[in-house]
Amino acid sequence: MKNLLIIILFVFNITKIEAQIPSQEFDKVKMEYKGTKAVQAKLLMRHVEMWGKISEKEAKLDAAYLDLLISSIGITKEQIQKYLSFKNITNNEIGGDINSPISSVTAGGKKVFAKYFVIHDVSTPALEHNFPQDINEESWSFNNLDRWNKKVTHVYLARTGKSKTVADFSEGLRATKFELKKLGIPSRGLYIHIELIQPRVYPPGNAGNAPVAPKPGFTEAQYERLALLYICSSFRKGEWLVPAFHANIDQGLNDSHDDPQNFETQKFTDKVMQVLLDIKKY
Repeated sequence: MKNLLIIILFVFNITKIEAQIPSQEFDKVKMEYKGTKAVQAKLLMRHVEMWGKISEKEAKLDAAYLDLLISSIGITKEQIQKYLSFKNITNNEIGGDINSPISSVTAGGKKVFAKYFVIHDVSTPALEHNFPQDINEESWSFNNLDRWNKKVTHVYLARTGKSKTVADFSEGLRATKFELKKLGIPSRGLYIHIELIQPRVYPPGNAGNAPVAPKPGFTEAQYERLALLYICSSFRKGEWLVPAFHANIDQGLNDSHDDPQNFETQKFTDKVMQVLLDIKKY
């Protein structure tokens, strides 16, 4: 009887893990996902497969990065400003002035600053055959940030590593199905959104739903600038934001998205650690 009970509990726990969907792990009172930052990051950064399929039980995140999540920011305003000046990076490229507060929501009657850093890809243009050879170059027209103005994100990030702010990090946006359809207006300001430029190819699929992304999915320059955006947004909050993938946030919802495709989490976390070290040199 005892052995049977153990088997039943074991099966129950497996089922629970397999059924884990972020929207079901969200506490609307606290306006956050359940668990520590490490638990949340492992849930929200699970690898996104073609068509938005998510098979991982939890993301494989570097131990050093998980330690970083619960540590202090560890850099000063002066260090960031000197780094930005040396790199000739303007406020318009990093979500606004680092002296300004980040967006916020109300939770439990209190003002709570943004908690999540959401990584998207634009999934466009949809190409019928092959990717152009110059998709990572200035010559590819979709890397021209002048064409990206729609305020469905805070920052657009081209494959060249250049970025453009269309909404300051202090401005609350809703850019996922979960925010728009489930949480509603009270969630405006809980998430910081970043759109990475990435084209797609079909078939399979079609021009309205092209599933094939380039490999590698993103460039080294994109990862480096994404790391800087993450650091700057976290600095403005005063603690590290929890990174998340769009597809994980919307998992299980109707018409959910499949982005970002072919994202290499280790490259991102390595860049965060490296850029942080570079900033500390100033």
